[in-house]
Amino acid sequence: MRWTLTLLFLIAPAVLPSTMAAQSAADTLPERVVDRVYETINRCDVAAFESLFAPVVYGSAMEDSTVAPRRRTAQDISGWCKSPEVRFKMLHRIVLGPYVVDEQDVVEQGKAHLDIFEVRKGKIVHEWESDLFPPGASSRP
Repeated sequence: MRWTLTLLFLIAPAVLPSTMAAQSAADTLPERVVDRVYETINRCDVAAFESLFAPVVYGSAMEDSTVAPRRRTAQDISGWCKSPEVRFKMLHRIVLGPYVVDEQDVVEQGKAHLDIFEVRKGKIVHEWESDLFPPGASSRP
């Protein structure tokens, strides 16, 4: 028993850094970063929300392809936090490398929204947005 504990204490320091590196790498997976975006919006955590975006983010509206992507910092979500209800719920997702394509239900507005995120090194660097259906129109027949 004593040898087992001694061996465990000798091996643990060598194993822990690789385990921690795997955990931090998993936290930067594009789908995990985008999941955290929804979590921060729904709990109105402005600082945590902003930490998920690169210092400069390019944003585009898919409805008008003639407009060049605009350079911006992370959005201010404080205006969305006026009621305690959940704001966004992900309905469908496609992940392809650094790109995450989500159909969202904007709960309070009753409309579907399409968002495409490009995630690099654990930060969102580009976001494309589109409203799929007008307010009051269901995304499901």
